[in-house]
Amino acid sequence: MSQNHFDVEGRRRVLQYMTALGLLSCAGLPATGLAQSYPNRPIRLLLGFAPGAATDAFARIVAKQLSAMLGQQFIVENRPGAATRIAMDDVQKSAADGYMLGFATAVTAAFPLLFKGMSFDPGRNFTPVAMLGRAPMFLVVRSSMGVNTYKEFVDYARKKGSLAFGHQGKGSNPHLAGLALAKSAGFHVVDVPYRGGGPLSLALGAGEVDFAMIEYAGVRPMLERGVVKLLLVTEPDRSPNQPNVPAGREVGMPADAEGLAPWFMLIAPPGMPEPVTALLGSAAKKLLALPDVHKELLGIGIVPGYADSQATAQFFVSQRKRIVKLAHDLNLSLSKS
Repeated sequence: MSQNHFDVEGRRRVLQYMTALGLLSCAGLPATGLAQSYPNRPIRLLLGFAPGAATDAFARIVAKQLSAMLGQQFIVENRPGAATRIAMDDVQKSAADGYMLGFATAVTAAFPLLFKGMSFDPGRNFTPVAMLGRAPMFLVVRSSMGVNTYKEFVDYARKKGSLAFGHQGKGSNPHLAGLALAKSAGFHVVDVPYRGGGPLSLALGAGEVDFAMIEYAGVRPMLERGVVKLLLVTEPDRSPNQPNVPAGREVGMPADAEGLAPWFMLIAPPGMPEPVTALLGSAAKKLLALPDVHKELLGIGIVPGYADSQATAQFFVSQRKRIVKLAHDLNLSLSKS
């Protein structure tokens, strides 16, 4: 399927979603009545990761705060597997009444590439409720490599010709960012996939791979042991967690690798009444602004950042467009089925 198809299709889906929001907001009292009584029983929050990961910790922080704000329990349910597709499919097929929500991550933007014939469009397949934040991603190398700067890293890689590149799964944002960096910098990589950031960080510290693109929470234990080094953060600006680590654009990192940090959004089944979406979005905005929550999230390597439903839909489509183009430029085939 061509990149142009995804571009046109993406714009069409966002326009349909925005139109639906407008119609719902003008439509009628049933949705308003639902919002006034919502929530009146516990809400389930699904995510496609196992307990213990930073994503799981983030989801539980959100659930705890939403429970306090809205007076009903938000229950986190872990349904890992298939690049989070299992959990997201369950959300998509649920009733659009606000009692089943999803904690979606950046990999969902790659679903049409990862799974042949699968669509995952805002409005049609899910209701975007709010953007919640990002996890700045670092270029991390094994300390035994003996490099201290990005320039030294590139010189080392070019001289060696090929480096072992550890990542958390084919098609993930860290995988794409690492491949884009290597291609633009002019060296080859040997792909070495791992099941999550924890095993990857351990492998990097043990010298099994040469470099990786990892969030701060995943690499922190190895960083504290001194067996890995952070050379740059791939975001446009420096990370609050590591302000002394330069942003990639400061040291000449290729633009293709910038801005691919993992992100997190709250979603609901397609067709969710706009008043319920607005209520949940407003609560998300308030909880992300709480100083204690802000501090807690930074502690697990996440920078909170709110966007409303429409802005989240636009962001999602723009991310998918970028990933499709990047995969095409890298001649990368991602489809699993």
